[in-house]
Amino acid sequence: MAILLITRDRILNSNTSSTALNHHTSNTHKACPTTATTTAMAQLPTEDIATMPTQKVVFNAPLDNKVIYYIRLINLGTKRIGYAFKTTKPKRINMNPPNGVLGPKESVNVAMERDAFDPGSEDTKGDRVTVEWTNTPDPPGATAVQEWSSTPEPAAATAFKQEWFERDGMVRRKNLPIEYNV
Repeated sequence: MAILLITRDRILNSNTSSTALNHHTSNTHKACPTTATTTAMAQLPTEDIATMPTQKVVFNAPLDNKVIYYIRLINLGTKRIGYAFKTTKPKRINMNPPNGVLGPKESVNVAMERDAFDPGSEDTKGDRVTVEWTNTPDPPGATAVQEWSSTPEPAAATAFKQEWFERDGMVRRKNLPIEYNV
């Protein structure tokens, strides 16, 4: 089944998405001019993201083996964001990478690893993955008007800082319930 996501600027087609764990950048969009300080940037409303799947994650039987499922995270906005994944079952479900940074219009495929388990002996009600995101300061050396390059910043994943989520400012959240077909 093909999923189309229509944004103001373009159409994203899930059939053309990559399954590699790397960033995809479009150099057809320019970053929003900014002269705001880090504190002021945190106060700006965060823009939307998109996830594929859009509403829930479904794992089909058998559940007695380890499975890797990919979630695509897309920054639809014009500002750089930091993101972090959380799960209600951290011993059973791991995210790789669990956090990172996305520039405007960038996307990343995140591996969701589900370990083997017996659904008859464990409670699966309320299982979910949550992605949180917030605006981040621009990288060092960024100019007021900068075209994002076609290659991702090599330090983008290591530039993530938990403090972005702990300061005053807006942090947005999207929940993806997990469903198990036994």
